Amino acid sequence: MTTFGVQIEPQMGYNWKEIYDIVQTAEKNGFTHTWFSDHFLLREDSVDTDCYECIAVMMGAAAKTEKLRIGPLVLCNLYRHPAVLAKQIATLDHFSEGRIEFGFGTGWKEIEFNQYGIDFPSGGVRLGMFEEALQIIKSLWTEERTTFEGKYYKIKKAVASPKPYQKPHPTIWIGVGSGKDKILNLTAKYGEGVNFAWAVPVEELEQKLNKLDNLMAEHGRDPKLMKKSYGAWSHIYKDEDEKKKHMKETAEHQKITIEELKTRLEKILHGTPDEIVSKIKDYKKIGANHFIMFFPLKEEVDQIKIFAEKVMPKI
Repeated sequence: MTTFGVQIEPQMGYNWKEIYDIVQTAEKNGFTHTWFSDHFLLREDSVDTDCYECIAVMMGAAAKTEKLRIGPLVLCNLYRHPAVLAKQIATLDHFSEGRIEFGFGTGWKEIEFNQYGIDFPSGGVRLGMFEEALQIIKSLWTEERTTFEGKYYKIKKAVASPKPYQKPHPTIWIGVGSGKDKILNLTAKYGEGVNFAWAVPVEELEQKLNKLDNLMAEHGRDPKLMKKSYGAWSHIYKDEDEKKKHMKETAEHQKITIEELKTRLEKILHGTPDEIVSKIKDYKKIGANHFIMFFPLKEEVDQIKIFAEKVMPKI
């Protein structure tokens, strides 16, 4: 089964009314998921750009929908202690009656760490902390008590009740960007869903998915159990004339040729409805079964409607 989600980036300055409009429109138009990024600010000087906190936004979105699944893409491990995060996600899962997905990652946006006074260790350390956090969270969700003595985290006889509404727990999605080897290995070991983003060509994604399958087999896990997602910058045009007009304006604004622009756009889900259908089918052939649409800012509602009417029925 092919499912579709909508990506929302609170860091880009949405207000709560706009977010409610997007999630409710998505639910009414056949989308199964809405995903939210976990950031504190857009840029260093984004003084006047509002940025809602991810977990609070998820609770609000869950309250305004009935069937839509709500997930972070992805929660940064270092912004919250993993034991506290396990409690937060379990709480969300109950208040949404089992509609929460758990997207998790190491964190990367150094400017946020610096401004908020959060240590930003090396990539290797962040990966080590991430692996320990995964073990702690899963244990707290499934065991009566959890004791953990790791290099980075220590908890002692921790009680975590209630357990998640979903049994045994919400799907653990790991965001891997374009998919480097170390994070792919952790995904193969612990993940139940994987998301590649935001501009990955079909051929490159196929190689990454094949590598992930092999790693899962090495860890004694069935690759068929992994949910495989492709998140892409997306722009759907009503027809060819609208697309040509927009591309001409964009090329002129960026001071590049139309051919240069076309090359840049080959990696994303950009085009007329029929072109989008064709591209999605190409990704489906290599194993992707969930697609996250990252529509242009403030155009999400209209884009959702076009996608539902002219793309979904043909997939």
